[in-house]
Amino acid sequence: MARLHRDWLRRVSEITGLAPTTLAKKIKIAPSTLTRPMAEGDEGTSTLHATTIDKIVAFTGVAPPGTPASAVAKPLRGFNEDAAPFSLDKADPLTSAVRALTVGRNGIDPWTIKSRALELAGYLPGDVVLVDLNATARQGDAVCAYVYDWPKMKAETVMRIYQRAAPVDILVARSLDPAFDQVLVIDGERIVIKGVILPHRFRPQVVA
Repeated sequence: MARLHRDWLRRVSEITGLAPTTLAKKIKIAPSTLTRPMAEGDEGTSTLHATTIDKIVAFTGVAPPGTPASAVAKPLRGFNEDAAPFSLDKADPLTSAVRALTVGRNGIDPWTIKSRALELAGYLPGDVVLVDLNATARQGDAVCAYVYDWPKMKAETVMRIYQRAAPVDILVARSLDPAFDQVLVIDGERIVIKGVILPHRFRPQVVA
């Protein structure tokens, strides 16, 4: 198992171009968590915690140890998702405004809200929001998260409110639609927070 994890870490570095210390900083874990297994060499016994693997997979998109190198859990675009990536290729005032706040800022992704999951929090379908991939969620934050289906190598993007509900952390909707009543428990395996939604919010003008 230890060798499998070391080989996987090497593959992650090759694919992403990130050194273990750099990757550790980006996913907010102690550098030694990644450097220790690598430094031990082929005879080492250090393995990665499941939560650490989940963070690396969520950040890099590289499949977990033991899965084919070509496999990766990807969001199901347009399939029961709360949001979709916003395209910066268009030439209009909205795109220009979003581009001004994202280009050159590492870890800031624009998304278009597609559902009513956070309507009572002020986020409506069509709104464009910015997600900070480097931020740590705090009580009451609106967040972007992935709900993974590892056997099928798929994931669904959801927008929810982060809450502490000791002894667990949960994600809840803010909607009048009962379809969003389900509480999602953040377990570090099936449900992973991707980033925190920033206060910026863009609402396209509707042409009458």
